[in-house]
Order: sequence, then C-alpha cells, then structure tokens
Amino acid sequence: MRTSAADRPARAGAAVVGVSAVLAPYADGPIVVDNDVNWAALAERDSVGAEQLRDFAYLYLGEGLGCAVVNDGQVRRGGAGLAGEIAHVVTAGPGGRAVRFIELFEELGLRLSGSTAIDTERLLDSAAATHQTIGTAVSGVVAAVVALADPQEVVVGGSWGPALIDSIRAATALLPRQVSVRPARLTSEPVLVGVRAEALRRLRSSVTASSRPERTAGRPA
Repeated sequence: MRTSAADRPARAGAAVVGVSAVLAPYADGPIVVDNDVNWAALAERDSVGAEQLRDFAYLYLGEGLGCAVVNDGQVRRGGAGLAGEIAHVVTAGPGGRAVRFIELFEELGLRLSGSTAIDTERLLDSAAATHQTIGTAVSGVVAAVVALADPQEVVVGGSWGPALIDSIRAATALLPRQVSVRPARLTSEPVLVGVRAEALRRLRSSVTASSRPERTAGRPA
C-alpha cells in the first residue's frame, strides 16, 4: 500500500502505523504500508538492476517533497520511519538567505492556494531565474544528503524535479563533494510500479514456500 503526507513528517510516520491497524482485522496476510517516495525508489532500483544500483538517494520533487535513502539495495527508514524527510532541511533561499526547503516555495509564490502543496504547473511555467533559485536550494539539500548518506548517486524524480535537472546540476557542480545527479529513469507511475513489484515478489515467495515438501521426522529432506 502507498501513503503520502506532503511535508508533515510526524504525520507521515503516524499514518503508516494507523493504516496498518485499520486494515489488520480485514486481512488474512501481512500488510505492507510504505510512503510514495520509498516505493518509487525501489522501482528505480529495479529498473537499473539491484546489483548495479545499491547505494543511492532518490529525491522526490513534486507537490510534496521527500527523499528515500537506499543502502545495500534496501530502503533505510530510520528509528521512527522518517529517514529522508527533507522538507524542513535548511538550505539557501532567495538572496542566499537560510530557509527551510518547504518555505522556499511559499516565498516564491509557488504553493497551491490554501495548502502547503507546491503548485507544480506554476513552478514549471516560472522564469529561468526562479528555476535557478530552486536549483540552488535543491543543491543545499543534496549536500546534506551526500554528507550523511554518502550515496553512489542522487536520482531526481517527481512531477517537476526532472524538468529542472539542468538547474540542479549547475548548482550541485559547485558543491565540495561531487556525486552523480541524474533524472529518474522511471517517469510513468513509478510508485505503482514499485508497489506491484513488491506484491509480486511476496506472492512468488509465498507460493515457493508453500510448495516445498515438509520434512518428516527421521527422514532426510
């Protein structure tokens, strides 16, 4: 199952626990709940090959903001399941002022009315200077992720992230620690691709386990 909670990390963690508790009485099997960004990151990993892409950060830049940290091929969720919550990372805003990443879009007038969600359409239609400002802010987030997670590469996904990849790359090129930054390979429903792949993996594992002959005491397997 997929979940999404915009820029509210505490609510996102609670949502996962809450959904599991609500569905538990109605499900015979295990319930797997995760957020959109983690599912998209797993789909990206599988599209490249789990052996080739084992350590990376997946930045989701859309109406909401998020990051999945994949280490040794697995998503790392942290003690409370909130690893990779980048919305409140302090980065460079207009004029070089320090701002929380999510607040940048309010200052630029790029939030949907009455919401903290980012107005993707307006952002994509904004001026080149605005794209440059956003690229610089993203580079500050990348710097924090690289310092803490040391990824093999940074993958940029979401509804507007790949479209601003040139501005993001130009800004990250100025960072002291260099890392490959590229747009996501999967751009069509990566979340659903990730969910479907995990469901199939679990189904195959369950079928394989149930088809194994049971060992009888005193007889070799």
